[in-house]
Amino acid sequence: MSNQSALKSDTLKYLPVKIFPAVSGLLTIYFLTRSLSTALYATYSFVIASVLLFMQLSGGWINSSIIYFYPDFYNKKNEDDLKINIIGLQIILFLVASIGFIIICFFGKISIEIIISALLLMFFQIFINLLYSFLQAERAITVQITSTVIQSIIQILSVGICFVFFPQQLWLILFMLFFSYFIATIYVLFCTKIIKMLTFNNIKEKFSAELAKKILLYGLPICVWFFASQFYTVGDRVLFKYFNVVQYVGNYASFRDLAVGLSGFLTMPLLLASHPIIITMWKNGDEKYKIEQLIEQNIRILILFFFVSFVLTILSGKWIMTTIVSVKYLLNTTLMCLVLLSIFIGTISMYIHKALEVTGKTLLMSKISICVAILSFVLNFVILPLYGVTGAVIVNLVCQVTYLIAVYYYSKSILKPKLKIKFIASVLLCVTVIFTIDLLLRKTLKNHYTNLYEFVYTCIMCLIFLSRSQDIKLLFAPLFKKRPLSNTDNI
Repeated sequence: MSNQSALKSDTLKYLPVKIFPAVSGLLTIYFLTRSLSTALYATYSFVIASVLLFMQLSGGWINSSIIYFYPDFYNKKNEDDLKINIIGLQIILFLVASIGFIIICFFGKISIEIIISALLLMFFQIFINLLYSFLQAERAITVQITSTVIQSIIQILSVGICFVFFPQQLWLILFMLFFSYFIATIYVLFCTKIIKMLTFNNIKEKFSAELAKKILLYGLPICVWFFASQFYTVGDRVLFKYFNVVQYVGNYASFRDLAVGLSGFLTMPLLLASHPIIITMWKNGDEKYKIEQLIEQNIRILILFFFVSFVLTILSGKWIMTTIVSVKYLLNTTLMCLVLLSIFIGTISMYIHKALEVTGKTLLMSKISICVAILSFVLNFVILPLYGVTGAVIVNLVCQVTYLIAVYYYSKSILKPKLKIKFIASVLLCVTVIFTIDLLLRKTLKNHYTNLYEFVYTCIMCLIFLSRSQDIKLLFAPLFKKRPLSNTDNI
């Protein structure tokens, strides 16, 4: 199977892996915003952001290390050694991260029952992500899909129960989230037979300090990178608590959660499918232009979908947010667009820094991320007390742009994906047409042009806009029996 065929096939297979969590995440936000006050949602956001930060600190290196080392161990038929060493390292790092998490929550005046529930949630999220990384390396997507469906269904049902019967019990909501990941983890352990490997004698025999050190030396810079990048992405939610910023925190956090969840429908399947393919292509000595073409194609697809997101946000964003999370969680349209822009730039950066990943320059990535994280902290320290959520949104955007510029500067000599002016112009033209027609409809139909009609119009136009892209047609070609067209930049 060619790399392009593998990308299309794996991307479509990974769609359910992200669609079900996105749906369950969307419903979770719906339940939480209707059961929690904005202040309590801000506390939930603080705890989840802290969980995410320490997850990345202790487990952010997992996926990259497994994808990087697995082909070598697979060729030697000793991939079990890799699994045992990574699991051992992961447990040690989790214990270290737990101490930091407890300290952060203690000074944030979080109750003990919430801390315990959050720790359980963090452990099983880390562990299932580790198992998913093995499945991704082996391209065993079916087990991952089934596990994801199980976790998502349990999450929806359990959070729904809390919504009906225990609406203000945050510790119980977190415990239910942990329970959903626990069941999914048990399923994967039995399906992959990893549980049979985790015996004391087997671990004692196969755990190698030398191998563990080798894995850690590659993964630790990525671990630091993940932590630093998450800090300047979601760290503001932790800082809100310490700066006593309360106004609009719940609104901002709920929209960002919603935007990240929805954008993950496509961005994460593309990334999950592309990452092992790009690593393999580089290790196999494929010509650089082929890797650049693959990255360029993915960036074009991301641009198309994010432009659609911007159009929907500008024309129907307030109506969508009011419908999903209620009026009390409404956020200014300008801020919503800035949040989307920061997510988009962060996603593009994930492809631009692939050149540093494939060449093993993970330490450089970490240094850049640490510098950006320090910049984020300094700017937030000055701006948050004065401008609150608005300042946090701007700081986040500045940091994402700074990271993108820095990694592009160091990556361009290795891999330099490009976008044609014709492609950018055609996108802008289509967006202009959508806005112009919307304006004419508003003036012509006036009161008859309701929010619902505007939303339907926007969706139809966006679907037409996407359907004209050859990249989108190629990506979804395996769903149809027609022979896919040749790849061009035309929309």
